Amino acid sequence: MATSRNWRHFDYVLLVVVILLTVLGVVMIRSANLGSPDEDLQQLWRRQATFGVVGIGFVFILAAFPRNYQWLGDFWWLAYLLAVASLVLVLFFGESQVGEVRGWFNLGIINVQPAFIAMILLIISVGSVLSKPRTQRKSRTPLFGMPKTSLTVTQEQGGGFVSFLASTAMTMILAGLIFAQPDMGAAAVLVSIWLAMLLQSDVRMSYLVMTGVAGVLAIVPLWELMEVLEFEYMRTRVFAFLNPSGNPDVRYQLEQAFIAIGSGGFWGKGLSQGTQSQLRYLPVRHTDFIFAVLAEELGFFGVVILFLLFLVLFLRLLRIVFIAGDVFGRLIAAGVLAMVFFQFFTNVGMNLGLLPVVGLPLPFITYGPAALLTTMLGIGLAENVAMRHRKQEF
Repeated sequence: MATSRNWRHFDYVLLVVVILLTVLGVVMIRSANLGSPDEDLQQLWRRQATFGVVGIGFVFILAAFPRNYQWLGDFWWLAYLLAVASLVLVLFFGESQVGEVRGWFNLGIINVQPAFIAMILLIISVGSVLSKPRTQRKSRTPLFGMPKTSLTVTQEQGGGFVSFLASTAMTMILAGLIFAQPDMGAAAVLVSIWLAMLLQSDVRMSYLVMTGVAGVLAIVPLWELMEVLEFEYMRTRVFAFLNPSGNPDVRYQLEQAFIAIGSGGFWGKGLSQGTQSQLRYLPVRHTDFIFAVLAEELGFFGVVILFLLFLVLFLRLLRIVFIAGDVFGRLIAAGVLAMVFFQFFTNVGMNLGLLPVVGLPLPFITYGPAALLTTMLGIGLAENVAMRHRKQEF
């Protein structure tokens, strides 16, 4: 188990923020569904609260794990194989619960979405690959006319071209399997995690430029691939974002979200008093559009509190990135930060009509036990890194 010295470095501020966000999420889920005639919807907040408690338990378990996070790096290949296997299996045996996305396993007490599990497994596997030492040969300066010799060193971590290619292939395979569900949002999260880890792995600037150019060049082929594979569900969402007036359903969703956000005023209408949510004008109010519910019922003040909590969360994770004791720890923290930030940014953006509606949750707030537990696992890994960091503080 972790020693008392390790526990002095446990980030309790991060834990408190996570608990506050989880409690806020439970409150908003209850408020959003309180006026629903569906009894099951009214009880969703209880499930979210239960899995929130379980998730906090996961944070402590991972933080106090007998061996530190570096032990996970030895089994990166197993983590990656589990990610690939789960994503392949869900394509054949999974269930569709949102639109045409076939990405869930129904395990009775919980619906597991392998795409979210793959995010954590990607952080471990790609983080390990990018942090492996690479051997270089350097010339030793001749002394007093002695012949020039070479010295082999292995001090430099990550950033090699082989590691870059391996991480690229690993990420694209997982993202491709998720894209095939089809789930563009979750696939984009994996790519964002990989990019954040690349930036923290000291790769050469030329590799990053190559990645950017390849990403831009892939847009057109990717769009054509959607048509070939008949992913109309995905293409429709993109078209709806570019031209909301051309899609009545999307236009209705956005209009109701705008009304909810705009009508909240400064203090909001009060919990369970939002007309758009309580009268069920706002669709999927406890998942995709829960931010609109919060803005209507808690107003601008509530939105500011939400943003401040997330700001503290991001800064604490960024702190762990800076104080991590090695490259692998730094990459784990960077991957977790990217995973949470990208989902937060995308969910808020789609509620405001600035991004396509891709079904990504607002971390800790949106209803979804599987997504909540996955995020808690990420926080637990980050805490493990924080507890075993170097002496320098940020």
